[in-house]
Amino acid sequence: MNRTSKQKFLKALDICQSLVDFKYRPTNLTYQAIELFCEIGKNAFELLELCHKYSSKIEKICDIIHEYGTSIDNWRVDCPLGFGAKDHCSFLSFFLNLDSGKFEYFTDNFTTPEQIAELLKDWKGIDLNSVIKKQKTLTF
Repeated sequence: MNRTSKQKFLKALDICQSLVDFKYRPTNLTYQAIELFCEIGKNAFELLELCHKYSSKIEKICDIIHEYGTSIDNWRVDCPLGFGAKDHCSFLSFFLNLDSGKFEYFTDNFTTPEQIAELLKDWKGIDLNSVIKKQKTLTF
């Protein structure tokens, strides 16, 4: 595993954990975490490995993302990605649950992992479809 990827992953987890301080208001921290996950996601299976390795920490962080995502409206966040703060929470849930397939969606804009994967492929050229397909065969 790439040491830099591990550092980026842990930094993204710290950012997600800090959302506890932003309940009821939008922040572009969600975008910063998404960018880090995208950098790691260039190697989809490395991202999957990191999710698996830090699964106990991720579970707690997903609770924080849920608390944050359900406390806000889908306000636009000032960032190159666009979309609203709730959509960003959906993207974070997608990245963090890549190994388990237990995604949480906060709007009707993105309701499947394939929709988010398609957005990431168009936006960043990251192809996570192989990971999604592999995980679906493991969970059924």
